[in-house]
Order: sequence, then structure tokens, then C-alpha cells
Amino acid sequence: QSLEVRFLFCSFSPQSFILIFCFSVVFIMVVSVGINGFGRIGKGTFLQLLELQEFAICAINTKLSVHSLEKYINTDSVHGNRNHKVEIVDEQNVIIKGRKIRVMNERDPANLPYRALGVEYLFECTGAFLTTEKLSKFDVEYVILSAPPKDMDTTPMYCYGVNDRDYAGAKIISIASCTTNCIAPFLAAAQSIGSIVDGNFITVHAATASQSIVDVAFDKVRTNRSIFNNIIPHTTGASKTIDWLLPELKGKIKGTSIRVPVSNVSMVDLNLKFNAPMDKDAFLEKLKTCKYPHVVDVNHNKGVSSDFIGITSPSIVDYHGAIQLSEDHIKFCLWYDNEWSFCTQMIHMCRTMAEVNAPRRIRSIRDVEFNQKSVFVRVDFNCPQNADGSVADDFRIRAALPTLNSILKDGATKVIIATHFGRPKASEPEFSTKLFLPHLTKFLNREIKFLPSGLETTAEEITEDGVYLMENTRFHDFETKPDKRPDFKLAFPVDVYCNEAFSCSHRAHTSITGIKAPLMCVGHQVLREVLCMDRILGRAGDKVVAVIGGSKMEDKIPMLQSLNQRVDVIFIGGNNVNAIFKDPSLLDQVRGGRAEIVLLEDGFGNTTPSDAPQYADNAGTSSFPLYDAGPVGLNKLAFWVNKADVIFWNGALGITEHPFYKNGSESLLHLLKQCPGDVVIGGGDTAGFVSNYDTDFYHVSTGGGASIDYITKQTLVGITYYD
Repeated sequence: QSLEVRFLFCSFSPQSFILIFCFSVVFIMVVSVGINGFGRIGKGTFLQLLELQEFAICAINTKLSVHSLEKYINTDSVHGNRNHKVEIVDEQNVIIKGRKIRVMNERDPANLPYRALGVEYLFECTGAFLTTEKLSKFDVEYVILSAPPKDMDTTPMYCYGVNDRDYAGAKIISIASCTTNCIAPFLAAAQSIGSIVDGNFITVHAATASQSIVDVAFDKVRTNRSIFNNIIPHTTGASKTIDWLLPELKGKIKGTSIRVPVSNVSMVDLNLKFNAPMDKDAFLEKLKTCKYPHVVDVNHNKGVSSDFIGITSPSIVDYHGAIQLSEDHIKFCLWYDNEWSFCTQMIHMCRTMAEVNAPRRIRSIRDVEFNQKSVFVRVDFNCPQNADGSVADDFRIRAALPTLNSILKDGATKVIIATHFGRPKASEPEFSTKLFLPHLTKFLNREIKFLPSGLETTAEEITEDGVYLMENTRFHDFETKPDKRPDFKLAFPVDVYCNEAFSCSHRAHTSITGIKAPLMCVGHQVLREVLCMDRILGRAGDKVVAVIGGSKMEDKIPMLQSLNQRVDVIFIGGNNVNAIFKDPSLLDQVRGGRAEIVLLEDGFGNTTPSDAPQYADNAGTSSFPLYDAGPVGLNKLAFWVNKADVIFWNGALGITEHPFYKNGSESLLHLLKQCPGDVVIGGGDTAGFVSNYDTDFYHVSTGGGASIDYITKQTLVGITYYD
């Protein structure tokens, strides 16, 4: 987990003046890895891992001695020379870039003490262990096989950019082959653009270590021939692995391979037929917005194979190599560095595994057995109302249904649902939660019993099994003021307390922090909120851009300081810009972290919002305040958004209630709809604005204040006790 430590040093001068120096050190979660096999893939993985702070190489298994290691990693006929210093500690240990690494030379997995050396994830790069049975002999928690498995029915395959998000904790996985890692992500992206009828391919593959330099006496009459002198027809298992990874295309994609006399970089000649007319140029334009822009890339340069050496994208579409064969049939040319990009894909998958397998900081509904238990569920049904008092939007009720249905399906005997509603001063009938009874009855398809005594319900009122809805928790003054009843306890027994009210979890209210049960957990919605907030905080290794609008810059400083230690870019807009140019010290309080901070530099405004909008090309010298973003700033924002894996948007760029000054926020919304990254909306007014449009964002938070608090503090009072 991320941990920030601040150090203060005080220096006393003879005149007793005190000079204080402060700096921060941010510790990030480190993934401990080992590499078994130090050939082309093992070496490439090693070199890339050396440059990544979140990975620690604990051990490598190689034929080389420690004395040969420095020259081997620093010289490469394909990927060029480097200048890594290898400090030899002894015959089994070296230090590289300040990292101590054990060097082993052992063929038998039973004699490789990976676990004892601290290795958690092992990259198996020898190609000698191709089944789960053989890979299980390594004493390590997780193994990533750098080849297709022989036992596809047992060893699961994952390809980053295709099914990586399906990973759920398997101990041993394969990432298939380099060719599969080129074709499969492209096919997944293509299938999202138009339905594929069938396809065929030829892989023009660079030479590998399995080819002979000269003709040799070998039973295989083609691979025994010299790669220097021949183009050699070869087989490929990519068709089978594509069938496994993309079952919707099973049997539709067939291919073969040839080996050619180049040392690295391969090409796939791929023909695809779609079930409807597909324009080549329109297809390539849509491809740019695929969900994995750093995996599938479109290259407009007229390059040759050596131009793609060292490129990390495993599937590079040659724009000029695409040919429209017929109205529904297109030929594509895909380049890939069959060494370097494949290593990158393995690392991406390892990072995904580490994120999934990291110890959960909170116990969730997934970890609890509800059968024959009584469950108290705190939800947030604080829904907006129509003029006649009816529910105007039941989104908050529907958001809690997955948790409620899971608990009921799992066999809970009693389910007691509690929520606040509005801000009543006393037991005011217009704020009664009876309003939600018909909605719950319809959604859960069962009778819902009402508990008019709310938090003071007695055991005599809950004698029968079933689902109960409590009266408004805020009808009790001790709900928002727990100190009035510090010894409060429910008057009926519950086995499980489940928090499904993320939007309230930053408040230490009685129904959030004051109810105890033998088992405490959070629901599906709260868990998703936390996981999405963790992605914003960079805990998944994503490139993150934060777009911070709205007003009250002073209140946002703690959140911005936290973001600045964890995200890549912070774009500041909205009324915050006016506040910063009025008081530059506000921005000074935020600077000094890892993020690049970008201020909106142009916009529209005037003396008051009711005056005719005027354009200002420089917010810093404008004679009037800005009420919306300008085209220059929006274009810069588009540049950063389109490069991000995750975009966090909190706060409008202008006055969204104004017919003109809402244009900037609308433009950003449409940009986010088209961008390749995952968009997380920070709740509150931003979520309300987004809800007026047809969107399908990765996540829209249910809690504006809670999401800001979580990003600022990396926890909430309502979930800390689930650690």
C-alpha cells in the first residue's frame, strides 16, 4: 500500500533563527518477482523490470555466472547497449541499481528456493515447463508461463488487452504466445467495432533460438534448414489460443506461419470478413478509441520491421498496409516486436494479478456466508422527489439491489434495511421511509415489513423471518450526534452488519459507525467505489489524469495534495482557476508532487454570468472572471485524456445551469465518451450533470463528499473498522 512519510529537519543559526526543511518520501506497493530462464524473453523482462519502481527482482535462474552477467545484460545485438553496473556480492548474489538479486543455476525446480527468497510472482521463461503439473513444482505462490500451455483444459490463459479483467486469482497462468498477443487484442477491438464472420492470417515471424544457423541433421525436414538462407514454413498455435481467449470467434480464425531471416520483429498478414459493410478508414479511426490504446496502436508512418524494435505495443496496425478487399472484407498488416512487446505484456499481466491478489483492506460481501443469518444493511435511499412527493429517481435504490439480492439468495433469514432520508428536524411524515416500500416490494418481489420505531426497534418487532425496512434513521437525534447515545446498541440481535452506503461513509453517524456485529462487511457498491478510488490513486499501475473543476479551491487543496503524489496529470478548471490567479499561493500549496499540473488557460466569462459572454485567451491577465473553459484548454485536456488509462472527473468546468457556460462541461463529457480510458465520475454535482446524458462510463460514484474524502485520506470512517 502507498505510505507517505514526511521528514522535518531543523537548523539553528547563531542568531537563533530556525530553518526548516521538509521533504516527502512515498512508498508504493512493491511486487516481488523472480525470472526462471534468462534467454531472449527472460532477459527482456529483466531489463524492463529494472526500470519499474513497483517491481523488485529477487532472483533469477540462468546458465550464466555472476561474472558474466554485466556484459550479458548490457550488450544486445537487437535492443542495443546499456550501462547497468553489476556489483558482485558473492558467487550467488549481485546488486544492480541498488537491488540485491540472487543468481541461481539450477535445472530442477525442487532445488530453487524462490519462496524463501521472497519471490511471489515467477516469470517462467525457459519453455521447459508447459503444464500445471510441471509448473506446480516451483516453490512460489504465482507462476506466469511465457508460452502457450500443453494442457489448455487445465492451465488458464490470459492476454492483456483481451481477458485480463477476468483474472480472479489463479495461481498458475499462461499468457499464450507473442503472436497471440499481437492478434488477439486486435481481434477483440475489431469485434467491438463490427461482428467478424471469419478470418485468416499468415505470421511472418522473425528467427528464434529454435532455428538452425546452418543445415543440421534433424528429423524435422524444414526446421533443420538454415535460417540464414531460407524462408521456412512453420506451424503456429495461435489459432487454438485465439479460440480459447475469444470463444465468440471459435473456429472462425485460421492461420499459419513462416520464419524469415531477421533477428527480431514480426508481422501478421490478417484478412477479416465482417457481417456487414465495413469501411477501412472508418474502422481504423474507430480503432484509435479502443479500450487499450497502448496495446493496439495505429501507425501512420511507412515503416519497416526494424522501425518497431523496442516498441511495447504488441499490436501495431500499419495504416498504409490496410487494404479494402470488398465492402465487408479488409486486409490488415500488424507489426509486433516478438521479444520486447511480449515481455511488456507479461509485466502488464503480472501487475494485474498483483492488484487482484493484494490483501483486501476491507472485508466485502464476497467474503461472508449469509445462510441462516440475520443481516443489518445500511443503504442510502436519499432519493430526489417530485413536487407531489413521489420518488423522482430510484437510482440509489437500484444501486443497492445487487447486495440485497446476494444476501437473500445466500439464505439470510432476516434482512433489516436502514437508510436516512432528507434532513428532518424531527419525525416529520414527509421524510418517512415508507415512501420506499412499494419500490422495494417491486424490485425484490416479496413482502417488505415496516419498522416504525427505526433504530429503537425491539426484538419483539422482528420475530418472523423476512425483509424489514426501518423508519428514517435521522428521526433519532443520536443518528447524526452519536455522543448523545455513546452506549447505543440495537435492541435485537444481528449476525452481520453490511455497509452499502458509500455516500455516507465519510460521516461518523450512529448507523454507519456505531452498530457492531460479529461479522462486518461492505456491499458490492461500496467495494466497487473503493476499488475505483484505488485506481484513481494509482494502485493498479494505471496512467491517471484527474480533471478537477467546480469551485471552493481552498476546500480542494487536501485532495489535490493527495492526488499530486499519486496521479500523472492534474487538470484544474472551473472557478478554481479564478481563485488561483487571484491568490497564487493556493497553487503553491499543491505543487511539489509527481503530477504534472495543468491550469485552464483560456475561457469565456464577463463581469457577471448574466452579461454577454466574452472570450479571454489568457486567464491570468483577464479583466473578468471565467465562467467556462475555452478551446485551447479543452484541446490540451483532450491530449491528456486520450493518453490516460483512467480519467477522474470531479467538478464542472463551468456553470452547468447556464445555457452558454455549460458548453465546456458538455464538450468534456463528449470527449470522455469517446476516449479509450476508463472514466470515473466523482459523484455529487458532477454525477448529477452526467446523469442528464446518455453515457456508459466505467463508474459514476454515488458519493461526492465521500469520494473526495477517500482520495484525500485513503480511507473513510465508515469502512476503517472492516480492515
